[in-house]
Amino acid sequence: MADTHDDELAALRAENERLRGELTALAQAEERFRVLFEHSWDALLIFDRTGIIDCNSAALRMLRCDDRSQLRSLHPAQLSPERQPDGRLSREKSIEMDDTARRRGAHRFEWLHQRLDGELFPVEVTLTPVNLPSGPMMLVVWRDVSELRAREAELREHAVQLALQQQVIRRLSTPVISVAAGVLLVPIVGELDRDGAAAMTSSVLQAIGERRARAVILDLTGADDLDVDTTAALVRTGTAASLLGAGVVLAGIKPSLARTLVGLDLDLSQVRTTSTAEQAIAAALATV
Repeated sequence: MADTHDDELAALRAENERLRGELTALAQAEERFRVLFEHSWDALLIFDRTGIIDCNSAALRMLRCDDRSQLRSLHPAQLSPERQPDGRLSREKSIEMDDTARRRGAHRFEWLHQRLDGELFPVEVTLTPVNLPSGPMMLVVWRDVSELRAREAELREHAVQLALQQQVIRRLSTPVISVAAGVLLVPIVGELDRDGAAAMTSSVLQAIGERRARAVILDLTGADDLDVDTTAALVRTGTAASLLGAGVVLAGIKPSLARTLVGLDLDLSQVRTTSTAEQAIAAALATV
């Protein structure tokens, strides 16, 4: 009997040591999680169906909140404007986002949140369902993308300004000059692409109407070799000008351009050609 008692006691002690080890390991794991949770650069929150249970310091700073108790029992959707940028109610859309995360195992999306002082800010949200001893929860990661969106808006504004500057450059590089009453000259120097040809066409047609021009000379003497699309655009300029009662002359035709013109499947009846701008001006003056 004594041996049996000693064996049982030894087994209990071993079980007790095993449980102590598991509790120690669990406490260490919880401490590591708390350190990672609290010191994460990203804002972290944990919530269930009753609302927010816990959050880290980064979340407090992001929300400009001094006390965690202010957030407890709030659903993250309540830290949002009434509607999201797509017009949907934040309350309704948040339910869809939560359901998607549970169905997929995780869900990442952008959301417009609201700090406690009322300022709105965009965040990249990652929702991950987790199971804790107290029940199913949702782990939320927020990354403030305010600076990124501001930078993108700045880049879009720069792109708009650049496009406007390019339009001005194109207009300046293909000026419409009055060389005589009813005669316009457009000297084209350097490269002319399809967009530049389109801008030139717009300027020429506007000038025909404003100056009551009867002839337009497109001087290609200083132009680089033109591709098929740009050459076709020049021909269409002649067709459009004829509808306004003005004839178009392509001056300074090079052999390469002549070959391109011949190869185009376009009506060239509305466009005249000359070897030099001087010949074009003389011909235009003779017809106005």
